[in-house]
Order: sequence, then C-alpha cells, then structure tokens
Amino acid sequence: MTYKTILLDVSDGVATVTLNRPERLNAFNRDMADDFKSLWAALKSDDSVRVVVLQAAGGRAFCTGVDVKDGWRASGERAQPFEMDDPGEWLGPKSNKVWKPVIIAVHGLCAGGAFYWLNEADLILCSDDATFFDPHVTFGMVSAVEPTGALCRMPFPEIQRMVLLGNDERISAQTALRISLVTEVVSPESLHGRARELALLIAEKHPLAVQGSVRAMWDALSLPHATAVANALKYTQLGNPISTAEVDRAQIKTPNWTLR
Repeated sequence: MTYKTILLDVSDGVATVTLNRPERLNAFNRDMADDFKSLWAALKSDDSVRVVVLQAAGGRAFCTGVDVKDGWRASGERAQPFEMDDPGEWLGPKSNKVWKPVIIAVHGLCAGGAFYWLNEADLILCSDDATFFDPHVTFGMVSAVEPTGALCRMPFPEIQRMVLLGNDERISAQTALRISLVTEVVSPESLHGRARELALLIAEKHPLAVQGSVRAMWDALSLPHATAVANALKYTQLGNPISTAEVDRAQIKTPNWTLR
C-alpha cells in the first residue's frame, strides 16, 4: 500500500512510520488522517510487524498538530457539532485497536494535535532539541481532548500549566523527562537509531506476551484500581498458556542488560 503523507518501512519485525510533510512542519491534514486510518488497519493484521516506531522527517518539527491551512476535514464535509469525528479516532493506534507496542521518537517542535499520538504511545523518546506545548488557548480555542488524553502520562498540574500558558511557555526535553512525558533524552543524531534499538529488543519477545501486556495496561487505565487489579488476571489466563508453550525457557540467555 502506498501513502500520500507518510513513509513506511518494515524490517526485522519493526514497522518504521515517518511523518513526511516537513514543509508543513509535519502537521496533519485529511490525507494524513486517511493514511493513518489505513495504516493502522494494515499493521494490525500484519503478523510480520511486532513493534511500531513513529518518527518524523527532518526539519524543525516532529508535528505541530493540525495543518491550520488545510484543516483535516474533507472538502465539503458537514461540520455540525454532533456529527464531528475527533481526529484521534483516525490517528491513534489504541483508538484503532492496535495493541502492538508503539515507540515515538520526537525531535524539534511537538505541539497541540501531536498529542493524539503521544497520548497513545507506549514509549516516547525525544532529542535534546525537542520542545512540547499546546497553543490552543493562545488562539482563543478550548483545549480539551489532547490534555485529557495526556492525563494518563503527565501530572495534572503540568498539563494545566501547559494548557493555560499556551504559546508563552514550552516544555523542554529535560522537563519532559522529569514529568515522565518521555522516558529518555538523546542527541538528535542518535534519536531514530535509539528508537529502533529499543524496538528490536521488544520485537524479539513473543508477540502474544507483548500485546497482552500492552492491552492489559491500557485497559487498566479506564478502571478503578481494585477492579483493574482483579481484571488483570484474565490476561495471564488467556495469553500465558499459548505464549509460554511456544517459549523454551532453557534457550533464553541472560542478556547483557543495561541500567537506566
């Protein structure tokens, strides 16, 4: 399948997806929304793909959200308030029931609607030149969907500060690490290589064990704690009899592990 706004490479169990609109700061429009809707359906059913890395073409930005010039709705599409789709339903892997781990590598500007991807990622890395911000209120717009989605990743006070200050303040790479928005900061030159390195380590593991673990944790986010703990057992009951039967523990060697 070919795409208009993204590049796709699949090798060694890793699907590397690259936002490819650098001339528009990799902002998403309707073509990109369509591309991601098709992409997630394809990757979900492709057993050769075990992990997804999402990155962006070089330049100033990972993504600055929706393209303010093009918009993301199709030309002539009705825009009555109660008929509007949310772009996250097209862009996000979890919204499209993809339980393969998603690693995001962020460089440069990362703003507004880019959080549709961040909010549904399993791991986020960034380069030390990355900055994160939400410009909605600066332009008189309510910021609601993206920050609400970020509640599973960032502390509430940090989200509110980002939302209310708008374009007046940006979150640095080091602050993003401190507040757990990202898990690692690297140099711009090593960003994509590091994301792939982690993806390959995950891709070596049994896909059912990995995907079951991913889904269990994401389902838990929507449940009260006691219910989530009780609910977690079913994932092991369903997945372990299948995955462990296909894993020879005697053949698993202790790796040269790293300390983070």
